[in-house]
Amino acid sequence: MSDIRYDLLHDTYVIVAPSRLTRPNLFPDHSAALKEESTCPFCAGHESMTPPEIFALKDAKGKWKTRVVPNLYKAVAIEATDEKKEEGLYEKIDGFGAHEIIVDVPEHMTEFDALDVEQMTDWLQTIKERINDLRKDNRLHYFTLFKNQGKNAGSTLPHVHTQLIALPVVPREELRVLTHLHTYYRQHGRSVFKDITDYEREQKSRVVDESEHFLAYTPYGSQFAFEVIIMPKIDIADIGACHESLLAEAASLLKKVLSALRRELKAFDYNIYIQNPPFHKAYETEAFFDDIQHFYRFYIRVVPRLYRTGGFELQSRMTINPLSPEKAAGLLR
Repeated sequence: MSDIRYDLLHDTYVIVAPSRLTRPNLFPDHSAALKEESTCPFCAGHESMTPPEIFALKDAKGKWKTRVVPNLYKAVAIEATDEKKEEGLYEKIDGFGAHEIIVDVPEHMTEFDALDVEQMTDWLQTIKERINDLRKDNRLHYFTLFKNQGKNAGSTLPHVHTQLIALPVVPREELRVLTHLHTYYRQHGRSVFKDITDYEREQKSRVVDESEHFLAYTPYGSQFAFEVIIMPKIDIADIGACHESLLAEAASLLKKVLSALRRELKAFDYNIYIQNPPFHKAYETEAFFDDIQHFYRFYIRVVPRLYRTGGFELQSRMTINPLSPEKAAGLLR
C-alpha cells in the first residue's frame, strides 16, 4: 500500500509507493526499442497479460484502437481510502487515486512520433474520455498525464503507452502556478495564455507552427533545449471540453512538432505532458476555482530529454538550458 505524504519542510506532497520498485525494465542499455513482440503485454492478442481493461476505443469492426488498463505497478489505488492520518508532527493520506496505462496503439510500435494523425487523435480522444470519467469521483481533485518516450525519459516498456495518475490532492507547485495565473487575470482582466499567444504570434521568433486554433512555440523561458508548448489560441480551459475536430487539429500540430524534432535530433527520448486544471473545488482551490474558465487553457508540453539533471537543478529547482528558444524554434521551422 502506498502513502501520499505531506513534506512539511518543503510544503509539497510525495507519493511513497514501494510496489513501484519491482516494475520491469524491458529496455536494453540504450534507448533502441525492444523488437521482440512475443513478450510485450501491450500488443493486440496479449490482453490476458494485463489487468482487465477499464476502457477501449474501438473501430467499426469492434477491434480496439486504444486500450486503458490499471497500472500493474500502481503508485496509487482506487481501492484505498482518502482518509487523512497523522503521525505525530506529520500527516499522510492512504495511497488513494487512479493510476492507469493508456496503450496508444495495438501494433507493436515503439516510437510515438511514428503514429499518424488519426492515431494521435484517437490517443487524445481516449485521454478526454478517461478524464471525463474520473472527474465523476468527487474525491479526485487533480490528474497528471505524461508520456515517457525512451529510457532516458523514464520509460520501462517500449510499446508506446501513456500514464495517467489522478489524485485526491493538488500538488503544491501546481497550486502555486494556478494562484499566479489567477493573480495575473485579476490584475490585467485577461489570461496570461491570451497575452502569450498574441505576443508570440506578433514576434514570430519563437513560433514553430500554428493552426487555426492552436499555436506551437518554444517558451521564452524554456527550461529544456527544444522544449515546445502547444497551446489553444481560444479559451478552452479543459481538454475534457474539446470536441473531436479540435482534438484532430491538436493532433495534427503535435505530429508536425514531433516530426520536426525527429528531423533535427534524429534519435532522442522525450516526455509529453498534458496540463489541465483541477477537477473540483476544494479548500485549496476555492480562491480561484470559479474563475478557471477565464484564466486557464489546457496545453501540451513536449520536453526532449537531451541532458541529465544535475545537482544545481535538484538543489535550486532551476534548470540550465544550453540552447536559446529562438534558435530552437528557427531550427524546427
